[in-house]
Amino acid sequence: MDKQQEEKDELIELFGIHFETYYNLPPCASRLLGILILNSRTKGLTFEELVEQGNASKSTISTNINLLLKLGKISYYTKPGDRKKYFLPSPPSERIQNHLKFLDSEKKMLMRVRDYEVRYPAEGHTPMVTKAIDTYMKYLLEFEKLLNKSITEESLSRDEF
Repeated sequence: MDKQQEEKDELIELFGIHFETYYNLPPCASRLLGILILNSRTKGLTFEELVEQGNASKSTISTNINLLLKLGKISYYTKPGDRKKYFLPSPPSERIQNHLKFLDSEKKMLMRVRDYEVRYPAEGHTPMVTKAIDTYMKYLLEFEKLLNKSITEESLSRDEF
């Protein structure tokens, strides 16, 4: 095995551990995402290529591809006259949009909890509980602003080309 392949394999493993740990993805899905990130810089990878590089059964690869598609972590395209799907990691703007959806849901839920806490304070409830909720809401709003700014900057940089 050459040096580049060794380094690529190590990076795929690091991606795998990262996605397992921080995104709670299954090991196979995590490694498939790593494979796609490293190998699809110029073109998408086919199902067959993912089976070969993923070192797992067709069924396992298929199940994990479907999970990644459902979660919005990957997408695919087709070519005219070719029945194959070519898989790619989702672009950063799409991943940011998914984060924004999550933040929106979290903000709505947090507002409901805060309203509930104010209307029906628990015995021993202190203003600190409401303050903690307000602090977390402030964090969510700041993070949302940052993500929206990133999307704007990305679309502006794409428009320059």
